[in-house]
Amino acid sequence: MTTPTTLAERVTVLETRLDTVLPTLATKEDIARLDGKIDALEERLDGKIDALEERLNGKVDALENRLNGKINALENRLLLKFAALLIPVMGIAVAAVKYL
Repeated sequence: MTTPTTLAERVTVLETRLDTVLPTLATKEDIARLDGKIDALEERLDGKIDALEERLNGKVDALENRLNGKINALENRLLLKFAALLIPVMGIAVAAVKYL
């Protein structure tokens, strides 16, 4: 394209560019419509995040309950073994005191 030399040519070039660009610009209605779509998507996403959070919390609670059960069982076994060890040790201690 050649460089416009007269004012009329420059104005014609600018009008052509403006006529090309103007139809591609968003209107207030376009922006309002997109704003509504964004709000709807945000609500859907919030709902999905809440649902996933509830599921995750349920799984964490179930895992915590299982672990607590296993810890309690191990604790009980340890106490039983300690008690089983304590009885003979106490017997030895009593015998040692009795004969010393």
